[in-house]
Amino acid sequence: MSAQELTFAEVARIRNLAPSTEWAIKAVNAFSKASTAEQTEVRIAKPATARELLEELISRQPGRGGGAGSAATGVITTVIQGGPDTSMEYIRRVLVKPYPLGVTTNNVGGGGVPMSAPAAAAAAAVKAATAVKAAACSGLLAEPLDAKLPVLGALVQGALLGDSRLGEYVTVETGDGLAAWAHKLRLTTTAALSGMHLFISDKLGGSKTMTTVKMALLVDATLSLALENLGLYTSMDRAAADESYGAAEQQLRPDFLLWVGNALLFKGEEHASDMQSAIAGLWAKMATPWIPALLPDASMPCMFAYAAAGNSVKFFAITSSGGGGSVRMTTISEHLDIGTPFGRIQVVHHILKILQVLVAYAPHVPSILMPLGGVRKEVGPLGNVLRSVTLFPEFVRKSVDLSQQDGSTMDYQGLADMYRALGGVRCPNLVRLHCRGGSSGGGSGGGIHLQPDGKTVVLYLEPVGLPLQRAPPSEADLRRAVRDVLAGVAALHAAGFVHRDIKWQNVIRLPAAAAFTTAASQQPADTYVLIDLEHAAPADFPLDCGQPPPYQLPTWPAAHLLDPATGRYTRQSDLCMLAAALMSYLPFSLSDSGCDLRQRLVTRQLLSAEAALQHEWLLQE
Repeated sequence: MSAQELTFAEVARIRNLAPSTEWAIKAVNAFSKASTAEQTEVRIAKPATARELLEELISRQPGRGGGAGSAATGVITTVIQGGPDTSMEYIRRVLVKPYPLGVTTNNVGGGGVPMSAPAAAAAAAVKAATAVKAAACSGLLAEPLDAKLPVLGALVQGALLGDSRLGEYVTVETGDGLAAWAHKLRLTTTAALSGMHLFISDKLGGSKTMTTVKMALLVDATLSLALENLGLYTSMDRAAADESYGAAEQQLRPDFLLWVGNALLFKGEEHASDMQSAIAGLWAKMATPWIPALLPDASMPCMFAYAAAGNSVKFFAITSSGGGGSVRMTTISEHLDIGTPFGRIQVVHHILKILQVLVAYAPHVPSILMPLGGVRKEVGPLGNVLRSVTLFPEFVRKSVDLSQQDGSTMDYQGLADMYRALGGVRCPNLVRLHCRGGSSGGGSGGGIHLQPDGKTVVLYLEPVGLPLQRAPPSEADLRRAVRDVLAGVAALHAAGFVHRDIKWQNVIRLPAAAAFTTAASQQPADTYVLIDLEHAAPADFPLDCGQPPPYQLPTWPAAHLLDPATGRYTRQSDLCMLAAALMSYLPFSLSDSGCDLRQRLVTRQLLSAEAALQHEWLLQE
């Protein structure tokens, strides 16, 4: 036996007996070279006697142990000295070696953005997406990992003796130094193999919750450990994690979600006992990695998925099929029984095989600002959620704590009345409530409701577009954006309200495909839409915004927005803000005509948004 083959328990005991690190390393070397009888004697001896026996073994070694690093070097020396667990190295180097997609990531930056040669990078992304689909449908999960999963033999001995197939996936051997000290990985796979989680979940009965607990302790635990130190931009979530979501939203969001670079590449459905309903959920809930219409030029990879019902689990690959977001789902595993050790370890194996492909595809993920199904939260200093946004395929769910919102002028009823009034306008350049059919839209009004806490408003909004952070890169694009935002402002003003928070972060862009696939939309290509009306106010709001309480917003630009005579925020204040926020600090020099419009808006020479829309700069093609 070599020093690398000792068990963790043996090395840990020697370390505890040792008066020094140097003595511990010598003792490990000597113990590893002792006879079986001598090793057994040390194992069963009391601490004082065991120390004496080890001292005797050390004395018999050439050079009295040969020095601190004669045999127990590398990983074992690190462990003896109290060093780190080697699970990450074992996973990174052996288990989750990137799957060969037949593409190179050379010359490609993070998120799929090329450092040079954009055409080459785009071609590589297309090839990678195609290769992922091919890998998913060509026996990926039947392939072994590059190394077996380490387990603690003492805890799973019965399972190993009862099913010889387990030897294809796991090992109790400790000859591999990295595997020997991969304690977190060893515990994770041992827990899966032994079925420790069944003692917890069986108390929950045959429910959806029981299935979720079983799968979380297999899927989430494995992925969390593997992703901990792979250097990937990933996130995981579960639909049941946020109790503020109603039953309608739960029917639209998968039970388990994993994003890589904001692309939804792995999901799961968990039901109490009906496998067919779980599979149907995979079809119905977010079946593409992103909204296809928002990235019409990006090549869509496949999405991996699992359906679980009771103890039955099955894996699938979901691939795009033609245009318009249609998909095809392919079975890529047999029915797995997680009520058995073999079924549980197969689930762990399959997850790691899927992760191999995702690691290889990660450099080719397109730039996605908002993940489909992801929840973005703004949290206050006390941990309370100030606002959250969730992206669904056809609408955005938004929640806002009105009691914590600076500068608000309207309560829930005022907001509800405003949004419903705007519902009759149907301006393509202004955000609107998404009609989800009666009470499913979130209450008696549909599209907007107040949470039971009496202070958090929930809105379901459309259209879904690409959020902006800054001005467009060209004057032609800026002209189109300003024209569209002014049209939205004009509709808002006509309904009797002012926006009060116009900035690029409150504007979204709809590409051509999104414009024509948005429900009940007649919008042309590259439409810009003004969103975020939670800081809006009635246009005849009578209070001086320069006086307390503070109705001014911290995001207001330095320009003089308020009416100089009354201190009120008026319709012209919106126009002044638009010029200051959208037409200043541009990445290019604005033409004379554009500068003229900006100046007229800032100095209140144009009395309305309709008048501004007739300016010569906006009438140019």
